[in-house]
This record gives sequence, structure tokens and C-alpha cells, in this order.
Amino acid sequence: MRTRFAPSPTGFLHLGGARTALFNWAFARKAKGTFVLRIEDTDPLRSREEFVQAICGDLAWLGVDWDEGPDRGGPFGPYRQSERGAIYEEFLRRLQREGYVYPCYCTAEELEREREEALEEGRPPRYSRRCLFLTPEERRVLEKEGRKPSWRFRVPPGRTVTVEDLVRGQVSFTTDTLTDFVLVRSDGLPTYNFACVVDDALMRITHVLRGEEHLPNTPYQVLLYEALGFPPPLFAHVPVILSPNGTKLSKRHGDTSLRFFREEGFLKEALLNYLLTLGHSFPGGKEILPQEELVSLFDLKRISKSNAVFDIARLTWMNRMYLRELPLEVLRERVQAFAGATWEVWEKILGEERLLRLLALFQEESSTLKDLVSSLSLALGETKTLAGENETLLPALSLALSRIPEDTFEDETRLQEELRRAQKASGIPPRMFYRTLRVLLIGREEGPELHRLLWALGKRRVLESLEKFTQRAGSGHGDSTIQYPDP
Repeated sequence: MRTRFAPSPTGFLHLGGARTALFNWAFARKAKGTFVLRIEDTDPLRSREEFVQAICGDLAWLGVDWDEGPDRGGPFGPYRQSERGAIYEEFLRRLQREGYVYPCYCTAEELEREREEALEEGRPPRYSRRCLFLTPEERRVLEKEGRKPSWRFRVPPGRTVTVEDLVRGQVSFTTDTLTDFVLVRSDGLPTYNFACVVDDALMRITHVLRGEEHLPNTPYQVLLYEALGFPPPLFAHVPVILSPNGTKLSKRHGDTSLRFFREEGFLKEALLNYLLTLGHSFPGGKEILPQEELVSLFDLKRISKSNAVFDIARLTWMNRMYLRELPLEVLRERVQAFAGATWEVWEKILGEERLLRLLALFQEESSTLKDLVSSLSLALGETKTLAGENETLLPALSLALSRIPEDTFEDETRLQEELRRAQKASGIPPRMFYRTLRVLLIGREEGPELHRLLWALGKRRVLESLEKFTQRAGSGHGDSTIQYPDP
């Protein structure tokens, strides 16, 4: 078995493209086959090398590895269509010799007028074939005018093209509804249908899994396979991904590139899992599975014929589950990479051990790495604010907490008891005491249990935070000035 993913590098990898890559990858890996990455960069105006690198980087980050491709070669390269021009020319000459194609001198303006006339008359917009019947002399006249021809495939009339689609079942097309399609443009560049067929045939692709928006291309490609003398691959057209309102997912519904979700702090494991369940179900209705099971249980028969709906809430829930299960050392690596140099600043503020304690606390309540980093930034930054009416509580809070023994901050159970005593000794009502203290420590009223926060931060950091608030409130003197314990 040989499958492929063939993106066009005209932008970042879209969620739909990522899912297509995953389906092909999982299908090949389950069968111990070969997965090929091919770059379809025949559009010189829109294709950019930075997008090639971004697509490869995003796929690798996601966990998709390929056996053959532009960066690692293989027996059927090159794997960039921009480097395969001589191959396409050779097969065009073959089709020319055998009479399957003819030159078309129509300009874009002429074709558009022809299309508009057909629509006005209620006819399907198909090419009129007027260039098929040009005499050699008429062709010479057009070429003297400076017109360069494109090359069209002559679709045979009165035929039925039947495709046994592995998802949709048997699908038939009549050639009388098809049009003579362009194989090579007037600028010499191959079209998608031509390059795709030649490449899939020469690279011996056995199965083509792609979005159902490509289904209308299939009869043209099957005819081209026949003309070239190649057996067509098996096709599986998977439903498109829709937005929650039922329209095709696009940038109108927010950034839908894989890069965006990486930057938002979603985990690669969660994205891989979610995309493999988007339009594909697993036995027993399972949603979260180990990667080896995601591959071993992948089955084309379990791909839905209905369109899949992208649900950001479901993806966020899945990411939260994965985030909670990450071992602390792995989480540290992910957060450190996401936060960059800020991680070192936090270590200097809190020390490595206490920073890991705080990380573990925020891990339990965060949905993404971005959420987690935001919580750490707020807790260890200087941007926390306190309502004016609560500033009068600072001296009493400081005094009460300063009396908790240093060693108690290493024992969560004892610290919980001491915190209750501190609240009673302060004379501040419990709700106001705990709410104010939480805002002072992490910048918000909700979060981990207070005694666990104190255990993570340590006495010195807690009292320093209170001191800074006290000074900013203009009360940094007298009884509210805190004597720090020795570090």
C-alpha cells in the first residue's frame, strides 16, 4: 500500500489538510505501507518556500512522518512538482502523438464570454470545442497573432465512468456532462488533474484519500489514467469539515490553520486525536485513545458519509484531558518551549522546585499551554490589582501570614490548618480574607486551593507579594512592614 499527501504551498496547513494527511498516514501505517509527501508547487505566483517549510514543520510537530518526500528523497522523485517539468512534457507528447489532446487558442476573456452566454441560456457552462475543429491554416494564423495554445484533453462522448469509492460506494459520471479539460496551460505549466495523475501513477500510489470536493475531478482523472495506460488507484473521498453553522470551514470562522492552534497552546497529541475522530468513529464510541490505537483501529469503513462539524469546545475539552495527563517533566518541557526566555525569569523569582509546584497546580485547571503560561505570568508578574476598598486589609493580612511558621509551608495539611488560624486571628471575614489573598497571589479570585498556593509559592514569595501591594497602596510603613525570614 502506498498513500500520499500532496499539499499546495500557498498558505499554512489548514485543519482540513491536516486531517487528510492524518487519514492517509494512519491508513498506510496500519497496513505497514508507505506514506509519501509530495509538494504541488506548480503555481509560481502563489507558491512560497516558507509555506513548504511551514507545512513540513507542522506535519512533523503533529507526529506525521513520511517515508518519501522532498527532504528525504525516494525511488520516485523528485517530490516537488516544480522539479518534474520534463516528466510532464514527455507525457504530453505521448498524448499528442496518440491524438488524445488538441491545442486551444481561446483567451481567458473569450472563455468567460462563452461561459456567461451558456448560463444566460440555461445551459451548463462547458467548453464549446471550437478549437478542436480548427484547420492547420487557422492555427497558424492564431499563432502569428502571438497566441500560445493550452492543451485540452478530448473527452470521449457517450461513456459512463464508474468509480468504486471506498467511502461513498459506487459513483457514476456520464462523459456527456463533462468538458474537454486543460492539461497544460498556455504558459507551459501543468494543471492539477494532469500533474496529479502523472505523479500518482509514477509514484505507484495505490490509494488516494482526499476531500469530497475533489470528487468532480475523479472522472477526468480516470479518463486520463486510461489514455496513459496506467491503472487508476483506489479512491476514498471523505466528507468536508463544516463550521458550527453548517457552512464549509474557512478563515471566515477564525484562523483554521494548524499553526494557529499550535500558537494557541494546543497539544499535538490532542490535535492528532481530535482530527482522527473528525468524521471517523472508533469502536465503542471512544474519543480519547493512545496513538498506537488511533492507528491500529483506523478503518475506512468507519468514515462517515456525512460532513464533519468542527467543534472548538470539544477540541478544548480533549486538550484539557491530555494536558492533565502529561507527566510533570514533559509538561515542563512543553511550557518552557512555549514561554521561551520567560521561564528563566520565573525560575529566578521562585526557584525551580517551587515553580514546578505552581506548574502542577495550574496544570489541573488549564485547558491549553497558553492558559497555563498566562496563569504563571499573572501569578509571578507585577500587574495584579486590588480593589481600593480591600487595600485596608493588607496590614492585617501581612501580619497574620507572617506568623505562620516557615516549616509549615512545606506541609500542605498543616498549612491548611494554620491558614484557618491566620484568618481568625486577622479579624477579616473568611470570604473576604481568602478572596483578597488569592487576588494578591495570582491576580484572580478563582484558582487552586489557597493552602496549596501558599505551599507552592513559599513564605518568602507570599510575604514579598503582600509587601509590594502594601507599598503601592501607600501603607508600606509601621506595623504593615514585613520582616522577611531568612531564605
